[in-house]
Amino acid sequence: MAKPSVRLAIIEDEKISGLRLQEHLAELGYPVDLFFEGNPFLNAFLASPHDLVITDLKLPDLSGMDILRRVKARRSDTEVVVVTGYASIDSAIEAVRAGAFHYLTKPIRLAEFDNLIARIVEKIKISNEASSLRALMADNAGKAGIIGTSPEMEQVYRLIEKVAPLGCPVIIQGESGTGKELVASAIHLLSPRNQAPIVSFNCGGFSPELIANELFGHEKGAFTGAFASRMGLLQSANGGTVLLDEIADMPADMQVKLLRVLEEGQIYRVGASRPVHLDIRILAASNRDLKEQVRSGRFREDLFFRLNVMTILLPRLVERKGDLWLLADHFRHKFNKAYKKDIRGFSVKAREILAQYDFPGNIRELENIIARAVALAEGTEIQVEDLPPFLTASHSSPDTGLQSLEEMERIHIAKVLASVGGHRDKAASILGITRSTLWRKINKFGLVE
Repeated sequence: MAKPSVRLAIIEDEKISGLRLQEHLAELGYPVDLFFEGNPFLNAFLASPHDLVITDLKLPDLSGMDILRRVKARRSDTEVVVVTGYASIDSAIEAVRAGAFHYLTKPIRLAEFDNLIARIVEKIKISNEASSLRALMADNAGKAGIIGTSPEMEQVYRLIEKVAPLGCPVIIQGESGTGKELVASAIHLLSPRNQAPIVSFNCGGFSPELIANELFGHEKGAFTGAFASRMGLLQSANGGTVLLDEIADMPADMQVKLLRVLEEGQIYRVGASRPVHLDIRILAASNRDLKEQVRSGRFREDLFFRLNVMTILLPRLVERKGDLWLLADHFRHKFNKAYKKDIRGFSVKAREILAQYDFPGNIRELENIIARAVALAEGTEIQVEDLPPFLTASHSSPDTGLQSLEEMERIHIAKVLASVGGHRDKAASILGITRSTLWRKINKFGLVE
């Protein structure tokens, strides 16, 4: 059933056909305005736009192409389906290029038509919900910086909007560079806690003692060098939100203490005998599958169940390639401003190379690539030579398709760095070399982290 807010219009000069189609859609739960000429429809549309327009190609006063162009000029997100009894490849291509969602030929096959309308209405509903989210974010201290209009990101927006007001824990799962911190910020901004702080702590690479001190704080004299009491991060976020990043790396005994915080709503500072009561919301981010971590015994099952009220899975950039140029242009504008440049776009070849790349480092890697390209570009367009060598190496030797060992090493190091978000210690460990060796190779190859 369509929501009443989704408005449909049919423009069909054959009255019987139009009435039958209107009746059929009404039976499916779609309220429809019916018009038999183009101009009366346009007058109504200009006063109150429809979300979906189904128009015949040949009308007594206007053509369906005229309707399509005027609708898109007035409201670009209105979807248009063009219907004709005189189908041709050329007219179909023209309609699609002008912005039509689909091109149908008569006689209309109802099963195909019903599926098409259901798809379009669902797309409209998702788009409307995403627009509502963006409006809410603007009303709540501005955008959180999430960019994307692909179906994959529209689903993320819908989950953020649903979970933000609830106050429950949320797991945000995705590869490095997919924007987990931005999602956490969006949840906080759209929650009733948005006037209180949001604090973030990276759980990886610290001893349990250091994590306890950072999260819980300590009392004066709790250990050597504790000359004064210190508030921990959890208490500093009281009333607000805490993002625990890389939670899969949290040591086992700290997982027990975090579980107690979630169950009791209180903490003990290191060296304290009295608890500190807290009102905080926990968000947990991970680039690993926590269910798999539970199965392998590396993450506590009871803590996972406490955190897993809702999980938001962030797509890899290669899974949302529809957002590639939206993101690339955002970063181009960003670094134009930072570097005082006037780069207006990408050459055809540069776009081709970027479009073919899989971006193992996701959005963070794309940002680094565009930063480098804008810095190096000399004209008004980013050229192939402005892109990193590991991107262009495979395009520079078409005669053999072979690369030198040095080129292969450079490409491999760049991919590893990108996959761990530029984290040198992790990259060195994966590559099996020391951090200092990695540093020398980064400088040798001119790699951007």
